[in-house]
Amino acid sequence: MSLLSQLSPHFWLLFSIAVSVAVLRELRRPDEDAERKKHNGS
Repeated sequence: MSLLSQLSPHFWLLFSIAVSVAVLRELRRPDEDAERKKHNGS
């Protein structure tokens, strides 16, 4: 259990970073698609 308790903080830190990056990429993707559609439409 001591090993798990030592790894947990680092694991959750990396996990939170990975999640935040994934969320940012998902939020940016629709914006890029919308911009492309506007340029292609006009």
